[in-house]
Amino acid sequence: MTHTARLSIQPDARIGEAHKHLYGANLEHIGQAVYGGIWAEMLRDRKFAGVDRMYTSPSEGLHNIHPSIGVVVPWEAENPDYEAVVYAHDNSVFYSGRQSQRIHIRRADGQPRGIKQGSLYLQAGRDYDLRLALKGEGQALTVRLGAESWRIDAVDGEWRTWRHRFCAAGENAKGALSITIESGTVWVGCASLMPSDAIQGFRADALAALREWSPSQLRWPGGNFVSAYHWEQGIGDRDRRPAYLDPAWWQWESNDVGTDEFIALCRLIDAEPVLTVNMGDGSAEEAAAWVEYCNGSIETAQGARRAANGCQTPHNVRVWFVGNEQFGNWQVGHVDAETYARRYLQFARAMRAADDELTLIGVGVPANLYAHWNETVLKIAGGEMDQYSVHYYSLRTEKYDKTPPPETIYLPKLAAWREVEQMLDATLAVMDANTSAPLPLAFDEWNTYVGAKAPAFIEDYNLADALYTGALLNACLARADRIPYSAIYHLTNVMGCYLIAPLFEWEAVGLGRGGGWVPISTGEAPLPPAVVKMPATLVLELMTAHRGEYAVRCEVDCGRFHSPAAGNMPAFDDVPLVSAGATLDAAGKRLYLSLVNCAVDAPMRIELSGVDCAASAEVYLVSGDSPLASNSFDAPAAITIQRRSAPVDGLTLPPHSFAMVVLRLV
Repeated sequence: MTHTARLSIQPDARIGEAHKHLYGANLEHIGQAVYGGIWAEMLRDRKFAGVDRMYTSPSEGLHNIHPSIGVVVPWEAENPDYEAVVYAHDNSVFYSGRQSQRIHIRRADGQPRGIKQGSLYLQAGRDYDLRLALKGEGQALTVRLGAESWRIDAVDGEWRTWRHRFCAAGENAKGALSITIESGTVWVGCASLMPSDAIQGFRADALAALREWSPSQLRWPGGNFVSAYHWEQGIGDRDRRPAYLDPAWWQWESNDVGTDEFIALCRLIDAEPVLTVNMGDGSAEEAAAWVEYCNGSIETAQGARRAANGCQTPHNVRVWFVGNEQFGNWQVGHVDAETYARRYLQFARAMRAADDELTLIGVGVPANLYAHWNETVLKIAGGEMDQYSVHYYSLRTEKYDKTPPPETIYLPKLAAWREVEQMLDATLAVMDANTSAPLPLAFDEWNTYVGAKAPAFIEDYNLADALYTGALLNACLARADRIPYSAIYHLTNVMGCYLIAPLFEWEAVGLGRGGGWVPISTGEAPLPPAVVKMPATLVLELMTAHRGEYAVRCEVDCGRFHSPAAGNMPAFDDVPLVSAGATLDAAGKRLYLSLVNCAVDAPMRIELSGVDCAASAEVYLVSGDSPLASNSFDAPAAITIQRRSAPVDGLTLPPHSFAMVVLRLV
């Protein structure tokens, strides 16, 4: 059986600009998104900022001293002996932040003793660059990486940076780095190990994959993380930047990826940088200074500071979010609506004083939730906002003790775009009732949220999520006159468009007692370095690459399907089997149709009306054997983009598929 959908397209009925900002993503410091993800650093807690293990049982005693006591986790003692060597996370002598790793030989016995870190996947023939900040007492020090070694003859009493390039002689999935001495005391202020082919600190394989999409914009650094992020700690010499425990996600933040690194990433993948300022424990003055650092000339104080850090040309960041989810009690700096609105005005005026050509986006909520947040905020501050933000995650079963099996929720995923439409329309209605002129809506965080849990937040995405992505973006195109901005959450690993290996196993080390989540190891069978695209990423690639300047009217006449309730989403009885969006180029010569076939059991024949076009269409398909099909490290190309030509009068979509159809108008 083949279903039929009739599409009536009105190329002369422009809805609005199909803004380039509709095809973006978020990047937040959480889980393995940045560190252990897109950033090439291989060492965890490389600045020794965390806590140690003190005993081997649940509590102290006379006979259960941990052999690595004094060594910051996930580092371990190398050749420990309680009488021969003493370790300490030194809070008096340090290189960055407030802590270094001290190794003191208490009784010299000719044995090398020190620290090590394992779970380093070393690939045969690959070069790795090591950097160490060391201070000692004139003694020799030996560094080993896998089977290779390097000797420093004398580490003197001043902090010095040492560098060495290793070449891995063989494949070693469980490689280790060790730093040892035989006498005296040495302090390790920081350590860094990166593959030598890293590009400005980022993984070359990750950049290559990201360039195949090139999200139109990238929002950073959060997300919840931003509400305790102080940008000045993330500039300058990376080894000197202080590491700290992030109170949003309880993970150790090294500050290695700061403003300048983020801008470099955006340039490398051809994405426009978008920044979010800290309204949690930050100030308007701090936000204004950040604007000046990014956009000011070298004649300004902060512009000169940026130039001194190696960036002569202004970063020219135009779009700024003023806070993140301040309505939520999970947010650092959670406030009521009136307080947020007053603070927004303080921040916005200070930021515009630094640069009067900014697009500033205020914090909103879906519909009119959270004690009528939107009503209050918009009446007070809406007149000084350029756009208004909304976040919405579909399904929301992530807090269930047991994640629903994927075969029970693929239909709700296919139907979730209908609820998103309802949410968008309800939000716009509240906005219009509380502003004097229509205010654009920035839909800057969205995705399905099913099983991602702390601290890794890895989500099991499949083809159904790809169809949800296509239909959700079609919903934005249908409201292009009001929605100029959209961004999926999230780019890498954490609910990610890309999965990047090796993946860590995490442990709560001293959580609640000054500690946090620590990536301990890569497990018994580590994955080699690899990058995998999730199916939704393929849809995003197509909708970003094949689009016109204007969204135009596109009406669909097709069958309907029933979707059961799931998570926080109700049941739907009348979900269209086809979602469609249409954009037209400025010359009126090319029409781009983004089509989703939600029918899971049958092909969909597409009948077009309202346009005169060439007989043949260019078609790009994302499909699979099942709506549960996906890509994985074992099968990274199970789902790919298939390109073909097809007669316009014979357009047929496979079951559960997405298609980008390019038509040449005549």
